[in-house]
Amino acid sequence: MNLESNRINVLAKKISQSDRQAFDDLFRLMYPGLVRYAVLYLKDKQIACDVAQDTFIKLWKQRTNIDPSKSLKSLLYRMVKNRCLNLLRDHEKLIVNSDLLKNESSEPHPEEYGEYQADGNGLSNLLREWIDSLPERQKEAFKLSRFEGLNHQEIADIMEISAKTVNNHIVAALHQLRAFYEDHQNNQ
Repeated sequence: MNLESNRINVLAKKISQSDRQAFDDLFRLMYPGLVRYAVLYLKDKQIACDVAQDTFIKLWKQRTNIDPSKSLKSLLYRMVKNRCLNLLRDHEKLIVNSDLLKNESSEPHPEEYGEYQADGNGLSNLLREWIDSLPERQKEAFKLSRFEGLNHQEIADIMEISAKTVNNHIVAALHQLRAFYEDHQNNQ
């Protein structure tokens, strides 16, 4: 387990015992990633922020039920995913017709991920387009792995699939991204 996972496990145990400082520490650690993840579904940063905050409120209310032997990180991502899917289902017309959906500033930018900084030839923009063009499940697994730092089992828990299937999605995504890159290189 990596250092962050160990830290989250310690925080989970403290939160289950109603430690407010541990809850605050977890919020500061996990909130940005949960917002980015919610934006993948909702395409609206403000609503994504609300979903992440609601998730933490729900976690605090259910803190005595936290199982420190299970991944709290996976639980939080799964809670955000379920909340996003419920929002999309229940408020489809509101979200689809939202002017904010059409606002470019509400979409995630590569620099927000910290992995790919804009470069002179626009490769980071191309990479973002290539990632966005992947099939939904591949894109989700890839982004959770590369941008959120989750391991295959954590991603499997969130996506409700096996870790082997997560691996297959990521391998396929990497293969496709490599093909896009090679094609781009050949056309220059």
